[in-house]
Formats: sequence, C-alpha cells, structure tokens
Amino acid sequence: MQGKDEAGTVRSVERALAIVELLGEHQELGLEELHYLTGLPKATVSRLLHTLQEQGWIYRGLCDRRYRLCARRLYGDPVKRFSRRLVEQSAPLLLELSERTGLVADLSFFDGDNLYVLESAIPQTLRKSYPLHRMLVGQAASLLHSAMGKACLGELDSAEVERLAQRHRGSIEELQQVQAQAHRQGFGERTEGHWEYPLRLPFLIRALALPVRAEGRLVGGLALHWPQERGSVEQVRRRHLHSLAETVSQLQKSFD
Repeated sequence: MQGKDEAGTVRSVERALAIVELLGEHQELGLEELHYLTGLPKATVSRLLHTLQEQGWIYRGLCDRRYRLCARRLYGDPVKRFSRRLVEQSAPLLLELSERTGLVADLSFFDGDNLYVLESAIPQTLRKSYPLHRMLVGQAASLLHSAMGKACLGELDSAEVERLAQRHRGSIEELQQVQAQAHRQGFGERTEGHWEYPLRLPFLIRALALPVRAEGRLVGGLALHWPQERGSVEQVRRRHLHSLAETVSQLQKSFD
C-alpha cells in the first residue's frame, strides 16, 4: 500500500506527463490554456511547468511567454527540432544583447524558402512601447524588406536568389540589388517605412541585421530594431554592430 508521500509523487508525475502530452499535441500552449485543458489549479500548473523547465523538458518563449517542448524532446521533423534548438540556444544571448544595447533583438529562421521570426527580446526600457510584440513570433519576415531578410539574401549565391525570386513571384533584378547592397554593407537594413507584420505599431521602426550560419549553412538572421526617433541606422551601426556581431559569433560557436 502506497504511503501519502509516494502517492503524491505518483500524482505529480502523472500530471506532469499530462502537460508534456498536451504540449506534444498542441505544439505550444500558454498557462491559461494548460489550466483549462488539465482542469488543474493555475498554481499547480505553474509549479509543474517550473519543474519541467528546470529539468530541461520545456522552453518558455521570451516574447510570447508560451510553453513548448524542448528540442531534445521532439521527434520526427528535423527542421522543427533544429529551429527549436536555435531558439533555445539563442535565448540567453538575445536577452543579454537586448539589455546591453537597449534595443529589441529578433531571431529568425530561414528554411530555404521563407524567413520566420522565432524569438524576440525586448529591453526593460522599451517594454511599454511594445505591448503586443508577442504576436510577432511565428510571422513571416520579408526577404526583400526586412533587415534579417536582406542579411540572408547577402549570403546566398545568384542561383538561389533567382530561385527565390521565382518562388515568391518577385523581381529578380530587385532581389539581386538587395543582395548586392547587403553584401557591400556587410549587414541588412530594413527598408525605411516598411512593416509587413499584422501587428501595428504607433511608430516606424528601423533595423539592422546579420546572417546566422550553423552546421555549414545559412539558418537565419539576428537583428536589432528600434523606434525610428531613437536614432538613424548609421548611429546604431556605429554603437552596436560590434555587439550584434559578437552575439552572432557566440550563437554560431554553440553549434560547433
């Protein structure tokens, strides 16, 4: 016959496994959703999530605060597993970069055809300016206009640029111009006044980005972005491009 302590431990394990199964089924869930789906009190769910996070089972997004299974707990799709690993290894670096520069730090993943925002870190000084920024995670970034997209184009050869132009039904000449500019500058720069995401901001933003490579290939981009009135691209380039490059280097080395 089980003692009270043993029975309590078994019950906790069963509840934790139920959360893991739900995250496997739904890919990502917030605390409120897990509270509803498990029927457990929020305090209990929160405590179990904290334990699962400490034990390396789940990752909580910096930006959207949603829970997902860690890369090493995923099976099947290698692309999804790699992109999750990219997020997990970049998270502490994004936080440090964001607070050090006072700018928003974004990470994107390039799957060979499209570019997606995976994670974003907002410094304390800008939190009130970006109340709905969590909606950015998972959105497709423009290869032609976003800083991260341009940084990626600058890393591709002409044949790949032509293929992407055909796939996205864009102008080959325009993409080639963007590629040449990014290659010449050494970084990608967001098209002034352009914003492709459904989330609307009360101000225009500027951004600059560098490409990220891992396992011998281009895997995405890392960007710094900020409200337009906070400075020109040239001013931010002089102040913070070195810090951005250091962060990219650290992230790339973590895959060696």
